[in-house]
Amino acid sequence: MGNTRTLELDISKEGTGDCIKVGQGDAGGTTINALIYDNGAEFALSGATVWLVVMLPNRRNYYRGQCSVNGNTATITVDEAKLCGVPGYTDEAYFTITTGGKTYSTERFAIEILRSALDGQKPAQSWDDAVQDLINRGESAVSSANSAASSANKAASSANAAAGTASAAAGSANAAASKASTAASNADAATGKANTAASSANSAASAASAAKQNADKATDAASKAAGIANSAASSANASASRANGAADDATAAATNALNIANSIASIKPPSDTEVEELRKANEILASAVSELQDKYVLIGETAYVPPTRVTSYSGETLALARSGISDETATLN
Repeated sequence: MGNTRTLELDISKEGTGDCIKVGQGDAGGTTINALIYDNGAEFALSGATVWLVVMLPNRRNYYRGQCSVNGNTATITVDEAKLCGVPGYTDEAYFTITTGGKTYSTERFAIEILRSALDGQKPAQSWDDAVQDLINRGESAVSSANSAASSANKAASSANAAAGTASAAAGSANAAASKASTAASNADAATGKANTAASSANSAASAASAAKQNADKATDAASKAAGIANSAASSANASASRANGAADDATAAATNALNIANSIASIKPPSDTEVEELRKANEILASAVSELQDKYVLIGETAYVPPTRVTSYSGETLALARSGISDETATLN
C-alpha cells in the first residue's frame, strides 16, 4: 500500500475525519497529501505557509511540521522519530494555513501511532505553551538574519566600490609611473643631444686650431680692440665727452672684430655647420653694434639696420626712415 496517504480536508470543518496509521521505527517516513478546500471549493495555497499540527496521545506533546504546497495540495513527509515518540491514538491532527496575514485550520482527523517492538522511543518536542512564542521568536530571528544579510550585502557593495577606487588609484599611479619613465627617457635624450652639441663644440675648437695663423691674427686684433675699449672706459670715467669718444672707439673696435671674424668665417674649416654658426654669431654682433650706435653697419654686401630706423615691415618689404631709392641706388641716412 506504500507510505503515502491522501486526505480531503475543508477549512469550513465539513470533512469526514479520516484516520491515518503510522508506526514507530518505520524505515521511511509516511507522506501525507492533504487536498484542502474552502466550503467545497479548492483553496489556492500559493504563497501560503502550511503546517501539520498533531497533539500526541499523551495530550502533552505536539508534533509540528511545515508542508510544501502545490495548487490546493499540502504535502509533508513526517519525521517519525518525533511524531511517533508517543504511541497511541489521537484525533487532534489538523493543518494550519497562514496567508494574507490570517491563519485558518482544517477540521481534525485522527492518527494512530503503532508501538514499535523496540524500546527507547522518545516523546516528541512539546509545543504546549511555548509553541507560539517559539514561532514568533523564529520569525524575529529570520527577520534579523535578513537585515544582517542586507547589511552584509551593502558592506560587500561598499567594499567592491572601495576596491574599484583602489584599482582606479593604482591605474593613475601606473600612468604617473609611465609618464615619469617617459620624462626620464626624454632627459636621457636631452643629455645625448647635449653631448652631441659638446662634441660639435669640440670639433669647432679643433677647426679653429687648424686655422692657427688666422686665429693668431684675430687674437692680435682682439687684443688691440680690448686695449682701445679699456682706454675708452678709462676716458669715460674721467669725462662724459671722452666717454662718447670711447664709445665711438668701442664701436670701431667691434666693427673691426666683426670684419676679422668674417675673415675667419670665410676660410672653409672642416665643418660647414660650424662656419654657419660662426656667421650667425657675427650677425648677432653686427646687429648689437647697429642698435648701440643707432647707425647702419655695412659688412660686405649686408647692411645691418638699427631698430629706430624701421617704420614698417611686411613680408619681404622693409620701410626705413630717412632713406630713399633712386634707380638701383639706395640712400641710407
